[in-house]
Amino acid sequence: MAMCGRFTLIAKQEVLEKRFHAKFDEPIVPRYNAAPDQNLPVVLNIDPEKIKLLTWGIKPVWLKHLSGRRELINVKAETLKEKKTFASDLENRRCIILADSFYEWKTVEGQKRKTPYRILLKNEEPFAFAGIWEESKEDGRPRFAIITTTPNEVVEQIHHRMPVILSKKDESDWLDKNVEGKEAIELLKSYPASQMKSYAVSTMVNKATIDTPAVIMPNRFEIKSLGL
Repeated sequence: MAMCGRFTLIAKQEVLEKRFHAKFDEPIVPRYNAAPDQNLPVVLNIDPEKIKLLTWGIKPVWLKHLSGRRELINVKAETLKEKKTFASDLENRRCIILADSFYEWKTVEGQKRKTPYRILLKNEEPFAFAGIWEESKEDGRPRFAIITTTPNEVVEQIHHRMPVILSKKDESDWLDKNVEGKEAIELLKSYPASQMKSYAVSTMVNKATIDTPAVIMPNRFEIKSLGL
């Protein structure tokens, strides 16, 4: 499973519009298992008052030269800082991705399968991932990728990376076209562990076709077996 390869957005539409000060272009349904190649709610820096449904996974021109790679769903914050690969995206095409939790998979000694965990804010409120977007060379439609960084103390027990979750203040700065890339990149940091929590869920989350409330239910067997 790719780092940050699944997340949820189950908050009601009116709650999200109020929280992000933007209106949906079209109605949405709850997503308990959002996955790559799906159309998901995003706010672009060129139109911050609208929430649009964009496909998850960008396809840079150079990607076709890498064997077996179809699209990029994540981009490392370190890559944005150290390489010019995504310089234009960082400067001109920033976005936020609406979510209220994400999943990561933990390797447990003695178990063949990795254990999936749901990771969310302690207050269980919606939040925004930092992202970049590009127009598809195929149809001209925008697509997005989520930016990842080093994990905080909650996530590092599960995985070696985590998506960048922006604070409410930093959301507006990330979307502000007047904020230069060199300033915006300083916003790409780990979210405070003190404000987050996690719990084990069923391996049914491994299948993107399963998108029901059952996916987010605590896996009591896994929790007990891990001594939690």
